[in-house]
Amino acid sequence: MASHSARLLMRTLVVLFLTVPGCLHPVLASLPRLVVVLVFDQMRGDYLQRWSWLWEDGFRRLLTEGAVYTQCFYQHASTVTCSGHATIATGTAPQWHGISGNNLIPSCCRLLVRCTEDTAGQIFSGWLQVPTLGDYLRQHFPESRVVSISHKAQAAILMGGHSPTTVLWLDPAQGGLVSRPEFLQPKWLPEWNRNNTPQRYAGMTWTPALPASLAPPDSVPWEAPFPEGTRSFPHRIPSTDEAFWDGFLLSPYSAEWLFNAAQEAVTQEGLGTDSIPDILWLSISTTDFIGHHFGPDSREIVELYYYCDRLLGNFLRFLDSAVGRSRYLLVLTSDHGVAPIPELLSQHGPGAYPGIDAGRIGTEELTSFLHHRLLRAFGPWSGMAWFTLSPPLLLLHQEQITAAGFSPNTVRDSLYRWLLQYEGLGVVLPSSSLWEDTAGDSSIADTLRLLLHRAFPPQRAGDLLLYPKPFWIFGTEVPATHGTFYDYDRFVPLVFFGASIPASYSSETVSPEDIAPTLAALLHIPVPTATGRPLILMPSH
Repeated sequence: MASHSARLLMRTLVVLFLTVPGCLHPVLASLPRLVVVLVFDQMRGDYLQRWSWLWEDGFRRLLTEGAVYTQCFYQHASTVTCSGHATIATGTAPQWHGISGNNLIPSCCRLLVRCTEDTAGQIFSGWLQVPTLGDYLRQHFPESRVVSISHKAQAAILMGGHSPTTVLWLDPAQGGLVSRPEFLQPKWLPEWNRNNTPQRYAGMTWTPALPASLAPPDSVPWEAPFPEGTRSFPHRIPSTDEAFWDGFLLSPYSAEWLFNAAQEAVTQEGLGTDSIPDILWLSISTTDFIGHHFGPDSREIVELYYYCDRLLGNFLRFLDSAVGRSRYLLVLTSDHGVAPIPELLSQHGPGAYPGIDAGRIGTEELTSFLHHRLLRAFGPWSGMAWFTLSPPLLLLHQEQITAAGFSPNTVRDSLYRWLLQYEGLGVVLPSSSLWEDTAGDSSIADTLRLLLHRAFPPQRAGDLLLYPKPFWIFGTEVPATHGTFYDYDRFVPLVFFGASIPASYSSETVSPEDIAPTLAALLHIPVPTATGRPLILMPSH
């Protein structure tokens, strides 16, 4: 790998050539100098309009000056962090990019692995089967900088792709941002970490900024309590180590900290300072942590986005100054949506609106149910050793089943029948049916079959797929979650802003798969593996 100074020298020589009077290539002259893809993790598509009356700064600027798409839906059923970020970065669905979930079944073997770890648990991006937009950009402009930053390792790694120049994420064990071990650590990072340690937020209190009359009820019974605190504002970030990190990530200060890191990366990496286009991928995970913990209808989530409105405004003003208002292009989107807290729909209490069939499916209880059914049907040598349940996947351990003298297909069919009877499950089907001729099969709608088919690479969906009924969720660990094919999980915002993009609103149905092809068209590079389409963003004059 070339040294940082060698890359800088080559970049400088290229830029000098391109900027000699009369030598500036007309294509390069028209390209945005910096593309910023900003992901607010778990930002459902209705949030921007739902709280539009609150926006005073960054979100207001995007909505009034950007190209806003109000109907943006993922066209697959894998509505989780890893799949969403991979789709945004590649412009294609999990069926082709391979990242079918936070846990996935690799092509090499029948087991579940984390989306950015190899079978030995080491950091790995090889499950991503196609290039990202940044990979294609660096093929065409080798001196382009591709920087990816997130609180979450999996988001940063997948957005960065196979050939990034810098990938950074928060590692609490190291006390700050860290990089992939195979990449050179940015020279500026150690000093920035020392001067911007998250621990400086210990003891700080998050107090509400909105009047109670303008916000949802505080302390809804089904929310989780703040670490070492309660469900009610104010929330004080603990000083003890483990509780500190939980509190920090459940506060808007963690979003502020990551925006500051992004600004430092733009400055230190020289992003957008010449005619060779660069990309900054930035994913804010705070919104996901708080959304899971307090729910999408909580006062905390509204207060968080109100705080992020100012953070985004500051970030846009920084880009205006550092890069130039017409020289950068920013895209705002999300990796997935979220379902309401089920108890808010099915029970009575503060903030609730009861009357909807909603509930939870505990994965431990479901696993135990299947275990006991197997024991009764196949004897004491069966049980949990015969399968792994990681919703929506159920993976059979075929070797153990065969060694016990039974057919895996027989066991699968039995599990299928039992799951059809389980309360809260809405869709159960053998995974193999996704790749079989389904002519005349009306067990699930064609639109749903397509969403499921596009969610998994062939033969990598385990043995059974199971999804809850609408407004039911898997798990009891957090109040709210996502991961289904329902609209509330697939619905995300999409706004293009800057680089002479005119203000507009569109109710056309689009997809995050369209982001990479649209940006590629503006960068004048092909993305042959993308399945999305370039959206028409006519430049203003």
